Amino acid sequence: MNNGGFTIRRYFFFCLRVLFRQRRDVALPLFFFLLVSSLFPLAFANHAVPLLAPAALWITTLLSVLLSLGNLFREDAEDGFMEQLMTAKQPLPLLVAAKMLAHWVAYILPMFICLPLIGLWYAMPPDTLSVLTLSLLLGTPTLLVLGGLAAALAAGLKQGGTLLILITLPLATPILLFGLTMVDMAQNGLSYAAARDFLAAMAVVSGGIGPMVIAASLRIGLD
Repeated sequence: MNNGGFTIRRYFFFCLRVLFRQRRDVALPLFFFLLVSSLFPLAFANHAVPLLAPAALWITTLLSVLLSLGNLFREDAEDGFMEQLMTAKQPLPLLVAAKMLAHWVAYILPMFICLPLIGLWYAMPPDTLSVLTLSLLLGTPTLLVLGGLAAALAAGLKQGGTLLILITLPLATPILLFGLTMVDMAQNGLSYAAARDFLAAMAVVSGGIGPMVIAASLRIGLD
């Protein structure tokens, strides 16, 4: 991709085209999400399934996000494309943000499209499903940024997948807990505003600072 007429918007759609050409890689996290989330109800009694649903879907979403991050930056680092991005006129943090947004659209948005079907499988009340969807919508950007930071640090390593998991899981635990707290408070008829506001604040902070930190990590990793 040459730098002539190179814009953030064009790079975003370029990333989307590249991702959707890799249909198997894009479908794998979604297939994992559907398969694992559909197996949980089979292991528990019917009356416990709606109570289990938030934890099962949050954990499955977290693992699916991690599964999708293996090649986020590694291929670009290996084929030299990352060096071209670093010399582009556009700021690297904005390019990273565009790539992360394309990744969210390709890998994570389809999970939200499937949530109503999963909600029926878990026999979840519509109110609970809506709050769960909101918690995931607020939480997944932060999960993606945390995983993106780990992927940037592991971009030049052959066994980067293990490092990605070791870095991301501990950092993602507070997001997971606040997401589950939000749904639990709603199920008990209590206000979930505090948990919602925390997830929203983390999403804003991650979206604002995350691309800069990831860009710095990529520069350090490729030096």
